Amino acid sequence: MNNSITIHADSEKSCFVLTGNIVDVLKNRRFIFSLKRLNFFKEDKKILIPYEEKTQIRILKELQEFLVKFNFSEQFTEETKKDVASFHREQKTFKEFSEQARKIRDNEINKDSKLFKNLIEFEEVLKKRLSRQLYKNKEDDNPYQLLAAYHMAFSQNSCNFAVPGAGKTSIVYGAYAYLKNLSENDLRHVDKILVIGPISSFAPWENEYEKCFGKKVNVQRLSGDSTISRDQKEQHLYSGSPVELTLVWHGSVEGLQQEIVDFLKKNKTMVVVDEAHRIKNHEGRWGKSAVEIAKEAKSRVVLTGTPVPNGYEDLYNLYQFIYPYKFKDILRFHHGNLVDMTKTCDFDDERVKQFTKNISPYFIRIKKKDLNLPLVKNKIIFVDMDEYQREIYDFIETKYISSFQQNSFATVKDVLNKAKLIRLRQTATNPALLKKPIQETLSKDDYDSRIALSDQIPEEFQDDSEILSKIYDYAENATPQKFKTVKEIVEKIITEKGKVIIWTIFIQNAKGLQQYLFDNDIKSKLLIGEVEQTEREIIIKKFNNPENQDFQVVIANPFSVAESISLHKGCHNAIYMERDYNCSNFLQSKDRIHRVGLLKNQETNYYYILSKDSVDEDIHKLLNIKVERMEKIIDEDIPLFARINDKGTDETDIIKSLLESYAKRT
Repeated sequence: MNNSITIHADSEKSCFVLTGNIVDVLKNRRFIFSLKRLNFFKEDKKILIPYEEKTQIRILKELQEFLVKFNFSEQFTEETKKDVASFHREQKTFKEFSEQARKIRDNEINKDSKLFKNLIEFEEVLKKRLSRQLYKNKEDDNPYQLLAAYHMAFSQNSCNFAVPGAGKTSIVYGAYAYLKNLSENDLRHVDKILVIGPISSFAPWENEYEKCFGKKVNVQRLSGDSTISRDQKEQHLYSGSPVELTLVWHGSVEGLQQEIVDFLKKNKTMVVVDEAHRIKNHEGRWGKSAVEIAKEAKSRVVLTGTPVPNGYEDLYNLYQFIYPYKFKDILRFHHGNLVDMTKTCDFDDERVKQFTKNISPYFIRIKKKDLNLPLVKNKIIFVDMDEYQREIYDFIETKYISSFQQNSFATVKDVLNKAKLIRLRQTATNPALLKKPIQETLSKDDYDSRIALSDQIPEEFQDDSEILSKIYDYAENATPQKFKTVKEIVEKIITEKGKVIIWTIFIQNAKGLQQYLFDNDIKSKLLIGEVEQTEREIIIKKFNNPENQDFQVVIANPFSVAESISLHKGCHNAIYMERDYNCSNFLQSKDRIHRVGLLKNQETNYYYILSKDSVDEDIHKLLNIKVERMEKIIDEDIPLFARINDKGTDETDIIKSLLESYAKRT
């Protein structure tokens, strides 16, 4: 019996045409069931299987596997043979290219190799094109900047997972400078750059361009501003525009997807996704739009210091972005496989090892230990509460401890427990906050909407008129001891011509502290959610200028400005008036003033203000444990942060610690 099937790739109809022993194929129910996955249909005595350009080879490989499985032999038409041979040549070339990229990534460049000669050429181009030098030697602050830029330029499509403060923006501009310097006839040549990122990243991209190239850049911002009409946004993206740098807010990408695609078709553009963990959801609208845009880019770059905040599956979309047609061949794992690997969290799992090996040529990671940053000084300062604050705190803590003891782990109580701990943290800093509903004291990004909006004075002590009176009158009768301690530290710093950033979780504390400092002749600026972006950028620019002494103090909220800004050029001191249990935001905030570019003898100081015998001490202890664990994870190639519960919503650890410390104190 002749079991031969002939396969022809019809490029006009974009489908594979199967001829030959089709009768036996149609009789084989299991075979037909398998072919349904490929959306086959019958036409005369033929079977047709549709494909797209990006899926053609994958579908062909699956079809070949089915033929072997069901004992059919395959034959190709001459035209299809040429296509398959071309594919295999491309695969071989890509495999060789990937191995070259891996050698650059791992710094295994033989001095007699072509890669080394190209590296020398790359460095010479950067010396001519860039106003600043990328670090390259072990004596330098960051030995991997030049290598990372070379890897990015060589790969054209790559991920940079450097930790915050490693200089990712400069690295991108280094790669861009080289690719732009290539002949316009070179397939790798680019002459424009489009960055998709948070609005807070816009000014840093503009400022870094000026520092790298020694001139201001023609730039356009597309930030989702409702006052800008669609026609205006479309006009921004026309190819006739002289703009070299285009900045697009993550949330604008979906609405401008077609306009951006049209722009990329007309321009040789490097597309960068900054803080790319925001497009990690492969079913999310932002992620899908980014992938569609990527198909028209000349060069694709992903930047994030937290590539897998939830699990290995977060890399799925990032790799689909840098290689929209090849990413499955690169990953060789389905999304479900990656989810399962995250659940096991087993680093001895052979799948994890193979997955890391598969993706390693296409990403480079600069770790914290690679930065050779100067050491920091951590100063823990305990303060005694005043008489009124102590009485209010002890009253509330006693009430809450009793409820925690009765039902500290019941699911139905989770939100209430969270609200109680927020109230306890507020009291440990400033009891006046108890007069405000919780949502008015927190950043909107930190507020759990499930906490009752009517929550104001905690109901557990509304019937205690004496405590209630002390809460209402606290602001008139006392100044929080933390405010006084912060003022003393600030006065010492500014006397020495230094600057300081004060971090606070509670928005009302930021405003109250600003007024208190002003009353004591200390000027400060706020960096909180309600401050407009334009004003933020002015504040940051002035604060970063050591010569500018208009104000030497910034009061900030980590949920508003913990990422995408640098403050290390003007500030080397940070005061934490209070902290929550979110380790990621805490480390991000520290990185604002401890980054590449510091002098080797520069001292960076962190001050942690803790109220004695309060929840502050429990948070400090537990946060230190989290930080130690997270810093170890950060220095891994693929840092799986899912091993640390850092959503800030599970308060079990704090409650347990609070119960233990309360028992010791009482």
